[in-house]
Amino acid sequence: MSTGPGPVTAEPRPEPGRDYPRDWEEFGRFFPDEGACAEYLERMSWPHGFVCPACGAGQPPWRGSRRRLVCRACGHQTSVTAGTLFEGTRTPLRLWLVAAWRVATAEQGVSARRLQLDLGLGSYETAWTMLHRFRRAMVRSGRPRLIGLVEAGVRDLPTRPPGAVVALAVEDRGQEAGRVRMQRLAGRGAAQLAGFVAAAVEPATTVRAPAAAGPHLARRGYAPEPARSMRYLDLVAERLNGWLRGTHRGTASAVQLDWYLDEFTFRWNRRSATHRGLLFYRLLEEAVVTPPRPYRTVAGRAR
Repeated sequence: MSTGPGPVTAEPRPEPGRDYPRDWEEFGRFFPDEGACAEYLERMSWPHGFVCPACGAGQPPWRGSRRRLVCRACGHQTSVTAGTLFEGTRTPLRLWLVAAWRVATAEQGVSARRLQLDLGLGSYETAWTMLHRFRRAMVRSGRPRLIGLVEAGVRDLPTRPPGAVVALAVEDRGQEAGRVRMQRLAGRGAAQLAGFVAAAVEPATTVRAPAAAGPHLARRGYAPEPARSMRYLDLVAERLNGWLRGTHRGTASAVQLDWYLDEFTFRWNRRSATHRGLLFYRLLEEAVVTPPRPYRTVAGRAR
């Protein structure tokens, strides 16, 4: 619920098999029907017990028809989908959770066409909308900015229509690439790249970038380092290109590109996760605090 508590970030690390399914077989035992799915989302929305989004009362609610939750103090009615990414959907909750599992645990992600086939949906548009709604929940607001030595630059990506320019930043951790941030830009200018860095990277960080961006970065409080090579940025750009051309066959819309970038960021920053089911859990954590996304806002460019 968008007006309820946030994700369970202060809780102990969730346990596989108790807080989330470890594999597809266990998924079936966790979610045999709609009731089990609703109960799971309710626990995620209110991990410490129901809190009325209208008056803040913490009493257990009355349970009405159609899984309505009615506040005992003020009579306000709500549900496990109200104020969340799932609000207004006519698709069964179990299909939503199956979709979340497919999206989160697939190493290279899934296309809308693949999701439609996997879920047995009659409409491609339904699968496309579900996938794009989940992308809105993949990058949480207030996430920490990049630190240490950071490589930053601009690259072209395969989109429809062509011509998309994207800024990328990746942590150089010595023996491996760290976290990434990326965003579509209106142009290739050094000032635009520096503006992106200011939003993605902690101040006073050493930023390896094209020489033209150096003065702009210095004015913003960074320590610019001329880029003689960009081994990790080039690696991330190569993987991103391959993902767009492979999973999405180069058909990613330039208008929707930011959301594809969010999905890639979600996957890259969690690529070493040992429990795939934890990715499913993290995606649902964000889904229950992400505001509703009607089709018209999903289809248009929201940034």
